[in-house]
Amino acid sequence: MELTKETLAKMAEVDIRTVDISELTDLQDIEIDTSQSVEKKLAAFAQQTKNVYVNRIGEYVVKVRFQESGATIDDKMTEYLRRMSEIYI
Repeated sequence: MELTKETLAKMAEVDIRTVDISELTDLQDIEIDTSQSVEKKLAAFAQQTKNVYVNRIGEYVVKVRFQESGATIDDKMTEYLRRMSEIYI
């Protein structure tokens, strides 16, 4: 599938509240060589999923968005875990 602007826009519009989870790619099944460049990692991800924005992890639907700069996923996970630990302290 070619990822045109129109195709990407349609993928991004998927509503996670109504999507059929059985039609989504499980992120646990995707394998990416992390030693590759960002462009190659994104291409590998796009080739292994049906929708680059909406997937699943087990029984959970996950919607992501991409940005060229700003906080990394590691930064966001660290922030999330810090907030969760504050709730329970």
